[in-house]
Amino acid sequence: MIERAKAFYRDHEPACTAGFFVAGFLFDTLAVGRIDKLHNIIHQAVYLSLCALFTSLELRERHGRFAPPERLKTAWRYHAGATHFMLGTLLNIYTLFFFKSASMGTSFLFLVILAALLAVNELKPFESSGTLLRTTLFSLCLVSYFTYLVPTLMGRIGALPFLGSLVAASACVAALTWRLEVRLPEHKPEVRRHVVYPFAAVAVLFAVLYFAKVIPPVPLSLSEIGVYHEVRREGGRFALTSTRPRWKFWQRGDQTFLARPGDAIYCWISVFSPTNFRERLEVHWRFREPGGWGEPEVIPLPITGGRDEGWRGFTAKAKHKPGRWRVEVVTSDGRELGRIQLTVTPDESVLPRETRIIWR
Repeated sequence: MIERAKAFYRDHEPACTAGFFVAGFLFDTLAVGRIDKLHNIIHQAVYLSLCALFTSLELRERHGRFAPPERLKTAWRYHAGATHFMLGTLLNIYTLFFFKSASMGTSFLFLVILAALLAVNELKPFESSGTLLRTTLFSLCLVSYFTYLVPTLMGRIGALPFLGSLVAASACVAALTWRLEVRLPEHKPEVRRHVVYPFAAVAVLFAVLYFAKVIPPVPLSLSEIGVYHEVRREGGRFALTSTRPRWKFWQRGDQTFLARPGDAIYCWISVFSPTNFRERLEVHWRFREPGGWGEPEVIPLPITGGRDEGWRGFTAKAKHKPGRWRVEVVTSDGRELGRIQLTVTPDESVLPRETRIIWR
């Protein structure tokens, strides 16, 4: 059976390698937990270290500077599949983190880019560039790792933590490059082409996207957002009053807001942030004018981290008018954490409203 499995791998190596990649995604979807848990941070660091080791050994093997020991030759044949499995796991983790911190559109685009890189890597014309593309994926994972780790350790987000993450990732790549150049002194240009240039491209891309406010504000994530007719705190829980019919299951609270005189619009927010993390969010209320969304009415919302279910709070708007509204949750560095839209419609009924309480 083992020999048949080996023969199948040899005959279908590109498909098996892609399968390892997908398996990493599926495996970690079930295994990933809180972004700031020590075992998750160590797990990712081990995978990144192994990916760097396997890739560097592959480059040395290409130039006759490395040969696996006799007892490990069979295992070494599967190093590319193992690297893809670990990259798939890491990319899954970071995609989940980005997904939680951004809109569906941003995360979907990120997944499409990753899938495209994998497909190109497995096409026959690009077989000789396998190492180059794996180091590109590795660079993407490395930058993503420090992009969330450094702000988590510093307890805040902003330009300084982001630049610190790029410095930390650059230091790791510099150490890897130095070691490879020592082992392959006559092939320094190729080492730089396979290690330094892919990383530089990824780092520049991240910097551009960050200052364009496109990269999601990891490690923060918007756990929940909804619109309600009333929110009140009772002990350690919140009571959310909703008038939404149960058949409108796709709405988050009273997004079709039937307003009577004296009603206030409550926006309920739950935000996850790591332990000892502090951030000053802003809630922007915008009204849809004929020429587009109007200037926001800004309400500050300071948060603290550490709670598994997320920090919970709300804002209320007593002065409102019929029409479309949008509520945006924005970080202190101007990146959007999430949003919700609602339509305010006058309710001229005099009958008692049917309400239900949702506990959080």
